[in-house]
Amino acid sequence: MPKSWKGAAGWVIAALTLSLIPMIIANSTAPPGTVFTGFLLNPLDGFSYLAKMKQGADGSWLFSLPYAAEPGPGTFLFVYHLFLGHLSRWTGIPTILVFHAARILGAALMFLLVYVLFQVTLPERSARRSALLITLFGSGLGWLTAPLFNLHSSDLMIPESIPFLIAYGNAHFPLAAAALLGGILVILLLQDRPGLRLALALLCGTIIGAVLPFSALSLFAAGFTWYIWEATLHFRKNGASALKQWWFPNLAPILGLVAGAAPWLLYDFWVSRVHPVISAWNLQNQTLSPPPMNYILGYGFVLILAVVGIWRTKPAQTKEGRLLLAWLVSGVILLYIPAPFQRRLSLGLFFPMAALAGLGWYSLTAKLSRSRLLTVILILLVMPSNLLVVSTGLLGVTQGRPAVIHYEDELTAYKWAVDNLPQGSLILAAPTTGNRIPAFAPMSVLYGHPFETPDAEAQKQKVEELFKMGGSATSGMQMLIESGIEYVFYGPREQEIGNPAWLTELERIGEFGKVRLYRVNSQ
Repeated sequence: MPKSWKGAAGWVIAALTLSLIPMIIANSTAPPGTVFTGFLLNPLDGFSYLAKMKQGADGSWLFSLPYAAEPGPGTFLFVYHLFLGHLSRWTGIPTILVFHAARILGAALMFLLVYVLFQVTLPERSARRSALLITLFGSGLGWLTAPLFNLHSSDLMIPESIPFLIAYGNAHFPLAAAALLGGILVILLLQDRPGLRLALALLCGTIIGAVLPFSALSLFAAGFTWYIWEATLHFRKNGASALKQWWFPNLAPILGLVAGAAPWLLYDFWVSRVHPVISAWNLQNQTLSPPPMNYILGYGFVLILAVVGIWRTKPAQTKEGRLLLAWLVSGVILLYIPAPFQRRLSLGLFFPMAALAGLGWYSLTAKLSRSRLLTVILILLVMPSNLLVVSTGLLGVTQGRPAVIHYEDELTAYKWAVDNLPQGSLILAAPTTGNRIPAFAPMSVLYGHPFETPDAEAQKQKVEELFKMGGSATSGMQMLIESGIEYVFYGPREQEIGNPAWLTELERIGEFGKVRLYRVNSQ
């Protein structure tokens, strides 16, 4: 193995280890009577992923929305999470461990392909090393602007915009990012092997379409922008006759990417329009981009170095540099297209920016000595926001913050419900508990997620009103029955909301420390 690859592998292993160590620490530092949830970043969505995996672990290849009182018919969505659930069932490994194993493997593939991209696009070894370090550890200025100006930049609020957080947060972002990188590499490489090139394009398109369909738009935009740029230059330099031989071989891999991803995009679009529950979810699934300044600060020194790299090294002089520029410019434009998923399109934008930043750092430091010291300075400039995200999550666990811990009694009740309550039953629980129950038991909840529960605000308000309800038990019982609620979960989180009179009218079917489970008898 060449020395450069050995060094790159060492840095990649260091980044992956850094993404694992906080999980290990959190697992051993939860306060007595509590258990670490397994999520230090965005646990709300984390449990929704486990709920999808739970359906696969129970043998289903069709997804039904667990955070809806009436889930509706199953659909072929979230197939990657369903597959991971099946993998859990086949191996007997708990879903949370399968989730993190998939996360690490996906991140390893993502970082491997990142380095291949830098090998292809960056001629200088020092620039490749800088670009890799920026990608593995880099973030923006959120660590500075949040405490000083109470401004949460994108590196603190949009995990998919930062590669380390992509590797740290969940299982599907890294795999989608790897497919995105693979698609870009297919556009550049294997011109002499058109069959293999097309097959890999179809594979990358299929993966990104199945795992994170929105991100296919970033791949299409980068590919077609580059292609039009290259075709224009080729025509000007060689004339129309040469363009006839050039246009299809270079367009074929891009069309292959489209062909792989398009069926998934079309199916998702169709389901989101005709499915009675998924369509309601889709209407409130708004992930809009923050103002441009949040992104500028969120990329911080990386963006500054990228601008320096564009200015000083003139990457537009090579086809590889033009692809980086096409990717970066088209990606920035996509952040503000009129679509409800704008910020999702930030996934992958960091990669061309880091490559150009590597060129910028190289252009500033190539003639300076003490390269190791300069490398340390580079890491110190770009890493603090990631450290802030990690330390905030760890602090939450050590302090026993409800978002990142389970109460042991809750886990006992979840496990009992799996074995003793009918599959598909509707259970009433506090918002946080409702977010978690479907990850452990095949049950539906009245409210469990701000996007994935149809009419989420009204349903959340209804849950809180039920637990706060005073007055007669009869009126409360009537509301429970009319809502179709069959069981009630009443633990520490529910007790914080209220102690409703209607509890006395329910049949207690289980008690686990501070948690009680009730059956609603409609007779």
